[in-house]
Amino acid sequence: MPDNYVQIDVKNIKDGFARCNMYTGGRCVQIVMQEADYKELIRDGFFIRDGKSKDSADVINTTKTYIPE
Repeated sequence: MPDNYVQIDVKNIKDGFARCNMYTGGRCVQIVMQEADYKELIRDGFFIRDGKSKDSADVINTTKTYIPE
């Protein structure tokens, strides 16, 4: 994976917030967003799953891996 990419995994949703891991440049940074914003991003197609169940990596939802050209 190149150093200049971004991917976000949603780990859990609790108390109105989506807790996420953002991967970029070989680093993992924890971020939090309001659940309402997260739901809007699902509708916009930013996240690629419906967000209703976890996968084998314990992730509720994820983005595509964004790599600048």
